[in-house]
Amino acid sequence: MPGMRIAVVQGTRPEIIKNYSVVKALAAEGVPFLVLHTNQHVAQSMCANVYADMGYKPDLQLSCPYRLGSVINWLQDVFQQQHISHVILNGDTAAALAGAVAALYSGITVTHIEAGLRSHDIYMLEERNRIMVDSISDLLLAYTEFEAGMLLSTPEVKGQVYVEGNTTVDVLHDFSMRLRRPQLPASRYLFATMHRREFTEAPSRMREVFATFASIAESVCPLILSMHPRTLDAMQRHNVPLGILEPVTVMEPVSIFDSLSLQKHAAAVLTDSGCIQEEAYMLGVPCVTIRENTERPLTVHYGANVVSGFKREDIVAAVHQALAAQPKDWPPIYGTPGVGGRIVSRILEHNSAKAGTTVQQSRKIMGESIHWNCPS
Repeated sequence: MPGMRIAVVQGTRPEIIKNYSVVKALAAEGVPFLVLHTNQHVAQSMCANVYADMGYKPDLQLSCPYRLGSVINWLQDVFQQQHISHVILNGDTAAALAGAVAALYSGITVTHIEAGLRSHDIYMLEERNRIMVDSISDLLLAYTEFEAGMLLSTPEVKGQVYVEGNTTVDVLHDFSMRLRRPQLPASRYLFATMHRREFTEAPSRMREVFATFASIAESVCPLILSMHPRTLDAMQRHNVPLGILEPVTVMEPVSIFDSLSLQKHAAAVLTDSGCIQEEAYMLGVPCVTIRENTERPLTVHYGANVVSGFKREDIVAAVHQALAAQPKDWPPIYGTPGVGGRIVSRILEHNSAKAGTTVQQSRKIMGESIHWNCPS
């Protein structure tokens, strides 16, 4: 595309994974692009490993210590020096926010993948990031018609809204042969992850949840916990002993394919991660979300996900509910393979027609073509 030069801005493991098929599609289309890594992730080794798994790498990476202001300044400099005309962001991270702000003040078009997610918890940092990035973006690509409908009814959203699906569908499709049954002593097990700030910065909550995990592992079903570096650091800071988790099987952070394999073959997944809620849904595995809310309400609506909160009795009840669920094929709300290609096609189309249809006209067109129902 003459004159078009794209920057894909990312800083965490989930963004690297979710941008895999977008990067693949950009390369296939011959679109000039750069992958910019902001160094946000707490454990850089996790990023290096996942880049290797996904088969691509960053072109440029922030070299100074990570600070949000430093990232914005760096991105603005790179955008100018590399003649960037379009920025792609994915998700609700500080990297996405920094990319949006840098693009806004550089006068550059912004595409936001994963637009429209809302937990309706304004105290959640990710929620604030989502709202700000959506309000800045020119092209908002929602996972489902539910999020698209929410965006179209939000006055501060001025960009064009489309539904192209969830790029994790492409990851599961392209790497399906790597999702093998893990070698474990127990044939039936639960797989768990916990890492969100609302959990790691609440010591009493952490103690209750981990004591509940131990009780579940002892009396309900063997439980495997993949220990996030942030969670381990928080346990040490808050003097929460690892012994509280016995007899849970605690693993160091696992690769993306090990994580997906452990999910795929689990009886149920326990997590506070938004991405894992989606992955479990796509893999057909019941999920218990150990939070007080979720930005993935359709997974709850279709019976694939239970939001338990943090109390022991509620978590145990949710686990029993998940284990009792009859296996079923939930509706393919996240789309079919080829999401990355559809996103790139939409970006190229938007770039070509940018001077034609007004934002107001585009919102009207999309509003008439999208049909959605709010889950009860």
